[in-house]
Order: sequence, then structure tokens, then C-alpha cells
Amino acid sequence: MISVIVPVYKVEKYLRHCVDSILAQTYPDFELLLIDDGSPDGCPKICDEYASRDPRVRVIHKPNGGLISARNEGILAARGDYICIVDGDDWADENMLQFIHDTVAQSPEPLDMVLFAAHNVYEDHLEETINEVPEGFYDRERLQKEVFPYLLTDTRNGLQVGVIQAHTWDKAFKRELLAKYYTREERIRVFTDVPMTYECLLHSRNVYICNKHLYMYNKTNEGSIRAVSRENLLTESFRYLILYMREHMKGMGQSIDRQLSQYAAMLIIRTGKGFAKNDPSLRDAVQHMKEGLRETDMLSFVTVKDLPRKAGAVILLLKMRLYRPAMLLCAAKVRQDNKQAKQQ
Repeated sequence: MISVIVPVYKVEKYLRHCVDSILAQTYPDFELLLIDDGSPDGCPKICDEYASRDPRVRVIHKPNGGLISARNEGILAARGDYICIVDGDDWADENMLQFIHDTVAQSPEPLDMVLFAAHNVYEDHLEETINEVPEGFYDRERLQKEVFPYLLTDTRNGLQVGVIQAHTWDKAFKRELLAKYYTREERIRVFTDVPMTYECLLHSRNVYICNKHLYMYNKTNEGSIRAVSRENLLTESFRYLILYMREHMKGMGQSIDRQLSQYAAMLIIRTGKGFAKNDPSLRDAVQHMKEGLRETDMLSFVTVKDLPRKAGAVILLLKMRLYRPAMLLCAAKVRQDNKQAKQQ
């Protein structure tokens, strides 16, 4: 049996579509846990309505605590052999659970995780999200050779995100694995999927990875539990995220320790690009970067020698408190990204 967890907060407009997509699955042996995270709209009533109509639906009402808090409530209450997580404003392909069941049943070894792909849904088009590794079965040896060296970050072509999508919603987790490695730090409010996904992968023995698009990620909802501006958030939440990842992943291999440093640098540089792009002047961007670094001490988590040349230059300038040159480099990267986007 599969447990499907749906954290619910301010998604009244989308919730019925989400729940209907799960109840319409071609694979019927599942439970659906709707976790009402103190939603102030009509979501609690909608959740109770579905529970009264379908015995597979369970509802948990709780005070508002954020996405990780709601997700954890569902993880601890789940009864299934595997757990899927669906955001309340997204929806699932009707064959998602059948695919997970069949993949597990046909695997040569017991699977700790099943990874698939998704479509980003915009108002007028779809975009694919995929894992940047070959599809197939991965045992521990293959994971250590082909995935773990590029899990959090990939520096083979500059400083890039890792080869595995960090989302929780395009994966199925074995419940015993998730019960050990779900994220305990509920003060993390940005990139909430990252620590749980990567920690579970690092402790997995066997996984199956494919790029079959089975999930629809709604990019049109700007008011959901997850929809915050991630461009200008060099805040204490980033510090909680990095501290948690270092506590739970550091020491799991030289490549992981290096990637933890690179990941912190990537957050800093991404924020710098956001300031350069959105602030009215370079002076404002410099001031915001200076304040953010002072409040979070994020630079203490980064070693320059672990970084590619261009990223290392930005971090080195920031460590030397040469904020203006660092932000000029961030602004140049924004212009380069915009030019490449237009060419595509």
C-alpha cells in the first residue's frame, strides 16, 4: 500500500483538482492523508468533505507550522509501505501510483526510493523537469559512482545544481527510510525539500530513476505554502538549512563535504543575482547583500578552494568585504543568463 501525503494551506482554488487526481488513480490500494496546516480559507471544510465520502481519505487538522511541519505530521501518521508527497495546488497523472507499484514489484532488489519526473505548469505552456542521470536501477555501488559525486552540486560546467531534482513530490520513499531521515528542523522555510531528499538518497541502498512525467507542478499559484520569493532570501532560514545539512550529511564522503560548501556558495550567489536583478540600484543591492551576510554568517560555511573560478571570485570578494565588485559580477551573470534565455 502507498500513503499519499498532501500538506494543505491556502490552496482552496486548487485543492479539489489535487484530491480528485489522487482519488482517480488507476492503482486503488492507497491512503490519502490531507494535512490541514491551519489553513484560514475553505480548505479544512473541503478536506472533511472528502474524508466523509471516501474511506481512503484521512484528515489531520493542526495549527499552522509551515510546510515541513505539515509534511512531518503526515509522515509520522502514514501506514503505507511507500510514501508520496503531493502539494495541495498540484496534481498527479492518473498512473503515478500504478507506476510506483509496478516499479517496486518488478525491481531485482527492494527499493528505497523511486524517482520520476514532472511538468512545470504555466498559464500557457508546460516545461519538463528531469533528473540528469541515465534512467535505470541504481544499487549502492552505482549511486556512489554516478550520483553522489554530483548530488547537491555539479561543478563540471561551472557551479550548477546537482544531477537529481531535490523535490519531494516527484519521488516515492520507503516509509522506514523516511521515518529515519525526515527533516526535523521546522524553521527551514526555503528549499524545504532539499535536506530530506538528499539525506534519504545518501542512505539508500537501491533506487530506481526515470524521467517519466507523472506529476504536474503548478507554477501559477503565487500564494501557496511554498510560494515565496527565493531570489532575495539571504535570511536566517538559509542558515538553518545549511546548519541542518552539515549536521546530517557532513562526513558522508569527501565529495559530499565539498558539495556542502559549494551549495552554501550557490545560495549566496543566487541571492546576489536576485538583488542585482530586482533592486532599484547597485547601491541597494550591495546594502542588501551586506546586511544578509552579516545576519546569517553564510560565508563561514564556504571554502573558496572548493569552487569553480567564477563562483570562487564572487565568494572571495565577499569574504574580503569587497561587496561592490562582487555584486558587479553577479549583475554580469544576470545579463549573461538573460541573453542565453533570449537565444533559446
